[in-house]
Order: sequence, then C-alpha cells, then structure tokens
Amino acid sequence: MDSMNRDSTVKKQDAFSTGIFLPVKTSLGTTPADPKDDKTHSYVYRYNLPLSADGNGTVDVTKAIARESALDFFYPHSLLSDGGVTSTDALNTMKMKRDVFLMAFAAVQALDHTDKWSYYQIAGIHGLPHEPYDNVESEDWDPKNPEWWGGYCHHGSPLFPTWHRPHVMLLEQSIIRQAKLFATTLSEKAEKDAVLALADDLRFPYWDSANQSTRLLGLPEVFMTTDVALLYPWKSISDTTIPNPLKSFVLPVNLGKVFSSSDVYNPTAKPHYKVPPTGTIFTPMNYPTVRHVNEAYQSQPDKLNVTLIRSANSTLVEGVHAVFQHNQWLPFSNHYWSEETHGDGSQYGHYSSIELVHDSVHGYVGGSGGHLAHLEVAAFDPIFFFHHCNVDRLVALWQYCYPNSWIPSEALQLNNDGTYTQHPESEVNENTPLTPFRVSASDANKFATSNDVRLVDADCGYSYPEILQARKEGWTPAQMLDYVMKLYDPPENYLHKWLLNVERIVKRAFNGPFSIRVFIAKPDADATTSINIPNFAGDIPIFARANGVRCANCEQKQCMRASLDLTKTMVRLGITTAPRQSAADDPFAPSSRGPSNPLSAAGSIRLVFVDMQGRQLDPSSALGNWEGPKVSLYYQKGIARESVNEVLVQSDVDVGPQTLNKFALTAPQLSIAGVADAAAS
Repeated sequence: MDSMNRDSTVKKQDAFSTGIFLPVKTSLGTTPADPKDDKTHSYVYRYNLPLSADGNGTVDVTKAIARESALDFFYPHSLLSDGGVTSTDALNTMKMKRDVFLMAFAAVQALDHTDKWSYYQIAGIHGLPHEPYDNVESEDWDPKNPEWWGGYCHHGSPLFPTWHRPHVMLLEQSIIRQAKLFATTLSEKAEKDAVLALADDLRFPYWDSANQSTRLLGLPEVFMTTDVALLYPWKSISDTTIPNPLKSFVLPVNLGKVFSSSDVYNPTAKPHYKVPPTGTIFTPMNYPTVRHVNEAYQSQPDKLNVTLIRSANSTLVEGVHAVFQHNQWLPFSNHYWSEETHGDGSQYGHYSSIELVHDSVHGYVGGSGGHLAHLEVAAFDPIFFFHHCNVDRLVALWQYCYPNSWIPSEALQLNNDGTYTQHPESEVNENTPLTPFRVSASDANKFATSNDVRLVDADCGYSYPEILQARKEGWTPAQMLDYVMKLYDPPENYLHKWLLNVERIVKRAFNGPFSIRVFIAKPDADATTSINIPNFAGDIPIFARANGVRCANCEQKQCMRASLDLTKTMVRLGITTAPRQSAADDPFAPSSRGPSNPLSAAGSIRLVFVDMQGRQLDPSSALGNWEGPKVSLYYQKGIARESVNEVLVQSDVDVGPQTLNKFALTAPQLSIAGVADAAAS
C-alpha cells in the first residue's frame, strides 16, 4: 500500500472509527456448515474472530483474514514492499491457496444445477431464473405480475450495498466447502493437511476496476484465458492446467426467453448472431457467458480492454473519487432519484453513488450482448462476484471514512420494483430481512439484516488490506479518507473541477440496458460520431432490466441519477481552468471567486442515447409522457486535503466537505440527439 500522511485530526470520534477491538452486534452464526450437511444452503456464517480477554463483547478485528486484490492473489510473487523477499515456503503456500481456490470454484460451477450450493443456484439468487432459492419466497408473490421484480437483489435501494455483502459471502463459503471436500481426495497426507488448514481462510479476491493496473492494461489476463495453469508443485495431482472457471460459466439450462426458433437474435444462429435490440439476452443450455460478444457468440477481449482502459482512465477513477466526497448513506448507497427526494434542494445530487460506479463497470465489461451488462443474467458471469467484492471493499472503505453514517432507522421507500419477497414500493430500513440469506442453521425464518453485516471485520469476520492496516495502525477516518482520495485521485488537481449531473433518467425507457454518451462543443453529435474525438467526455451506462407488460406511467417511476466529471475533456478543449500550481493556491480563500459558466454557449453539451450496440435511441418516443432528463453543471473548488472530513457526520446533520455551485443547463446550451429542444428541461 502507498504510504500516507497521518497528521490529520478529527473533531469527533466514533466507537467504530478506530481500534483493534470492535463490538459484535451481528446475529450471524459463527459455525461453518459441515461440508456433508445439505440442509443449510442459504446459511451465511460470520468467520470466527477471537474475543477480547476482558469479556466486554468485542472482537480483535486485526485477526480477520483480508480479501486480497486479484492481482496479488492470482499472480503470487516473492518481492515484498519493503524490498525483502518472501520465503519459498510462504510463496508455495500462496500458490497452493490460489490453486485450491480455482479448483474449488470450478467444483462449485460443476455441481448439478439443482444443488443449492452450485454456482447456478447462488448466481440465480440475483435475477433469473426468478425461482425461490432454498424455499425462501413470499406467500403472495406472483411471477406473472409484471409489477414485481423476480430477483432477490436490491437495486435503486438503500440496501444495495448491504444485500450484496452476504451474496458474495455465500459463494465464498460454498468455495470453502468444496475446498474441504477436495482435500479428502488428495493422496499425499502433507498436501491434504495443508489444504484442510487453509480452506477456512479462503477469501474471495476483489478486482479493482479503477486501479493503476486496470487503467494501463485492462482486465487481468487470468479472467480471459481458456485454461489456467496450476502453480503449486502438486504431488497428488497430475494435471498442470484446468479449464478456467473465471473466464465464463456454461449455462446448464436454457436461460431467458427464446426470440423465435430461427431468429438471428439467438446464439444458436451463430456465426450470424445478432445482439437483440431490446429485452434480456437468451442463453441456451451448454452455451457460455460472454463479454463484448461478436457475431459468432464469442467474447472479444481486445474490444473489452479498449473500452475498459478508456473508461477506467476517465469515468471510473473520477466516479470513485466522487463517491468519497459526500458523507450521507442515502445518496452514497444507490442511484435512485425522485423529484421528492432529489429535487432542486438536494445538496448531494451531483455526487456519484457507489451503485452508479458499479453500474458503469457492468456496462463496460459486459458490452453489447454480454451477460454482465444485463441485470437479469449478470451474476452468471463469474467476474460479477470479483466486481462485487470490490464494490464491497469500496463500501467498507467509505464506512471507515464516515463511521457514523448509516441507513436511517425510519422506514424508507424501496425501489418501485420490489424484490422476490418484498412488495413493490414497500418500506425498508436497517432491520429489513436481506432474503434469502439466513443467519441460523436451525431457524429457517431468521434472515440477515443490514445491521448484521454493517462492518466487514467485526460483524462478518473478514477484512480488506487497507482496513486491516488502518485498524492495526489506528488511522482516523480523516486519514483513511486522505489515503483513498490519493489512491483514486485523477491525474491533475485542478483549481476547479466540472461535474455534469443528469437526473430523472428513466431506467426502463428502452426495455433493457442503454448508455448516455456526453459530448462537449459538438452540437451535431449522434450515434455515428466517433467516441475517439477530443469532444467525447465519457458515457453513462444504465444498468436496467428488461420490461414486463407495463404501462408508461409505471415505467416512469423507475428513475435514477448520474454524474460525469467533465474536467479533463474541458481542459483538452481549452475551455476551463489550469491545474493548481501549488498547495498554496487556496480555492477556499475568501478572495477566490467562482468562475462563470464556461458552457453557456449554444450547443455546449450534447447527450446521445444509444443501446448497447451503439444504435441511437429516441428518448422522446420511449414513453408517451417522458419529460426529459434534468441536467445541471457544477463546479467544484479544489480539494484542500487538510480541511476534508473535519466534522464527521451525525445522524441528523448533513455535512458536505466540498463547496459547489450549480448552473442549470437547458436549451440551447443542452441538446439531445433526436429530441426537440423543448424535451430537455
């Protein structure tokens, strides 16, 4: 990890902010399910941590096993950050752990699709096949009712971060179970004992889509190769490679709805396959998941990496940076927007949510026709869980920075879709059951809540490298924030940053995922305009499920908000401020005047709506009473790091660490390809 300045101070501390002993609030059990026990499929247990000796109900979180970066985990090496070299035995242990994880993950994928421990079943909790997992269902749920969302996952909801936490844990614990079973097959006693010793410490690696490696190289090769080499010198195993379980998952059943028996929109039509323009992609039995699919229904890793590298260097790193600049759970946790809750009075509407950053990765990696880009089937691509593991890491880092910010205790309206077990527009809070994840191996009616999984280390029993180091060294929340801001700092620290805020985006306007391309000073841009020109500022992927038979009125309730950092594009075009020359340039000084709107000329901002294949969409015709998006431009004064996070958030106080000013964008400054000027307001 990079070194960081830990001279910052905070005015207010919280019990969760620092320390190596934290209180245990969870009701999660701590006893792993026996590998031979088939009755505890949805039971998610907390990894056991030692209790403090004083008996005050706290645990030593420095004993939690950290989930490692995918680069460290899958590419073990001997060099240490202090210049030393790890021992041969330690390096072999890392290689063994890596190999065991890969083989156990492959074993989970190979389980019969009816087995609740199988990858198909656990991935199917998220969306399709819209069936009860482990008999967890609502008595009045109607799969034929288009008003209901058929998956268990929470999107556009304050529970988005917490619901996905036990989802990753359940797959992780299924892998641990398979690792223990794998140990019993080994002929060498030393290898068997070693695998059994490390099995309980297996943790799911995270893939950071905004780190330096992704910005330079794209997706790590281990996620794309057909076969993966085993690195440990096994004596009990003759194989030197195995089919790569990280590249794809072969569907054991037909998934989705076939378009027609001879339709080119079905993969069986390859090599003349065409991605369907709307709806959820259909995947026949025995076909793999794909990313950036071509007409032969094959993944295109080169196209994926071009997209990912470009996006990681623009929208992703800026998006993560923006996530850590506000301190309220509701705007941080999800992308939901409504006039009532995020109208003109909202002071956080311009900031990026963790769900929006998450959505973007789904679009960039899935691409046209890729499973990850379609909410209903996204979890069947194995990279889904590595991505969500990183989302969980970012959530945990944000929680360390703002330890007092949490889901409000009062009831909150859920996203309009509802879930498999909750009515549309039902109310949720910190005690809402996160179905189908049980917290008791014996009580089938006891499910995890957000309070049960609030802290990854104290409540769940695992950690992440930065948090583990912070606990050991006693970092304050301000020090953690300083570290993260530097880790995801855009290349230049400009005197002013410019942020485009797009609200009132109708998620289901086009019967599936779509994207909003943003151009500056290119008023004639449309779907045919190259995204490699200097005027292209970035795109906003909309991770939306396909429609049922729903009315336009119903669809328009599904709105979200998004933001995009325009600074680097404006600098490239010569229409914004220069970088800060030194730390002495204080944009917060009373004499520092805000700039005028540099995008006030006609045609300054152009939005182009496209489907996942890049075909232009007409928002005005998508819904009969569509009002158009609400678009604003914000300028943000440069970050004075010594001022950030001086006051931690309280439950009834909104505290924003940044100073911003807003310019509304309307015609003729703003235009939307294919839409009359009056449509944008």
